[in-house]
Amino acid sequence: MARECRDGIGIIDFLERRNFLVTGATGFLTKVLVEKILRVAPDVGKIFLLIKAKDERAAVNRVKDEIIECELFKCLQQKYGEEYTDFMLSKLVPVKGDIRKLNMGIADDLLHQITREVDVIINSAANTTLDERNALADIFHSSRYVCRYDASLVTNTTAPSRLLSFAKKCQKLTLFLHLSTTFVNGERLGILMEKAFEMGETRTDSSTQSKLDVHYEINLASDLVETLPPNEVPQELKEIGLARVLDPLILSYGKGRLPGFLVNPNTVVDVVPAHLVANVIIAAMAKYGIAASPGIHVYHTALSMVNPLMLGDVFDYSHDHFTASPLADNQGDEIQITDIEYFSSIDSFSSYIQKDITEKSGLSKETGPNSNPKRHSRLEARCKRMADSLIHLAKLYEPYMFYHARFDSRNTQKLMEQMSKEERNKFPMDLRSINWEDYFFNAHIPGLKRAGNLDSRVEFGFNNPVNAKLWGQALACGATAIFNVEFISFLLRFHMWGQALACGATASHNRKALTPSAGSPSFANYNRKAKTTGDVLGSVES
Repeated sequence: MARECRDGIGIIDFLERRNFLVTGATGFLTKVLVEKILRVAPDVGKIFLLIKAKDERAAVNRVKDEIIECELFKCLQQKYGEEYTDFMLSKLVPVKGDIRKLNMGIADDLLHQITREVDVIINSAANTTLDERNALADIFHSSRYVCRYDASLVTNTTAPSRLLSFAKKCQKLTLFLHLSTTFVNGERLGILMEKAFEMGETRTDSSTQSKLDVHYEINLASDLVETLPPNEVPQELKEIGLARVLDPLILSYGKGRLPGFLVNPNTVVDVVPAHLVANVIIAAMAKYGIAASPGIHVYHTALSMVNPLMLGDVFDYSHDHFTASPLADNQGDEIQITDIEYFSSIDSFSSYIQKDITEKSGLSKETGPNSNPKRHSRLEARCKRMADSLIHLAKLYEPYMFYHARFDSRNTQKLMEQMSKEERNKFPMDLRSINWEDYFFNAHIPGLKRAGNLDSRVEFGFNNPVNAKLWGQALACGATAIFNVEFISFLLRFHMWGQALACGATASHNRKALTPSAGSPSFANYNRKAKTTGDVLGSVES
């Protein structure tokens, strides 16, 4: 029977005394979600955190190091003072386990406790990245994350299926929430509605004959593992995977290492600040958890239809910020940047970047009778490595830089309308309120710089009282650097299964692919003035 709620959805009523099981507990978005729950509902029950660790003590240490001592929880640290650690340990229960294993590898005694007590399961475990350095680290002075295809298949397909089977054993369960990776809709076109796939459906258009066979995909990865020498397995399987999104591009551009890129500047990139995503998740959980009625529901926390952001805008805002607040090179001199060049083909980008690196490195001057052959050879090899790495990066990013889908978000809008005024103030989720120029200039990029300890002559962002007011509770916690490392999250899509809620990431789209004139190596007609939804949507039917 549904509980009688106060005015609005009854979010706080729902959270109080509920017990949660959370996978992917040390992931960024999950920590944002857990922090918000603990902050607004201190009377919440236990939050069981599934932690990948060698033993129970290691799991406890990971929770202490990566969650309790995380700067993201600074607001709670200030609230509870000396009692902070005791409060956190009274709510958070480290659970050694692995979502890829049967019953998630949880010890029997704790497994029985979870099946008896848990009301809500939140699955945030997903393999989208591996923290491994490679050739691009030499360019970006940071790690680039890519993922092994076989590991992703197990974590993102087999593991959720096993978790659903486990959920059926939970006696009090009213809701199941699943966070998926971005771009789960593949290359579908047009406006994608908030509708779950039926069994047997594929994400390809009905006119397309090709069908996704997940068993074939799993066998493909397994067969490749068997045929490769052991030392080649990780690299080959990472090549099938995907790269991270905007942050490496923004920082590389600010460092003067990315004067151009393979990108359609009119592509709409669907991104949302993480604290807004967490608020939508919590409100949707409360709505369907209170109702506790069977059904499948889908939510897009997406803004491509209500507050679109074009990739060209991202680079424009980055240019404005790094011009006003330039990074410094190794000698302490300010790095001067230029307007970025946009390219429509990998061939045109490859030619451009090879020429640019050659000129800037001085390789073209290392010729003639007075040149040093060894130095010329070393410099030539270095230039080739840099060019090859950037070209490889462009190929990895190409699907995202030319993406053609948009996501309807009317369910999220309706959810907000059902909230009371108090709930809307406590859980803001109005995606239309985001001022993208202010956000990138004063929040996101300064956060990236702080996180990377990058020198800058001018400080912007969270000390600005206007900016603090704009970004509300996320900034009020004081978790500026941490929040802004990945303050933008590629978006979430919610599915409610039976008495369950599932949430998955989605991506963005622009009206149509920009078609350059014949022979044109770059995009010349990007219009930064096309800011309104109508301007960007054009003739797309609603």
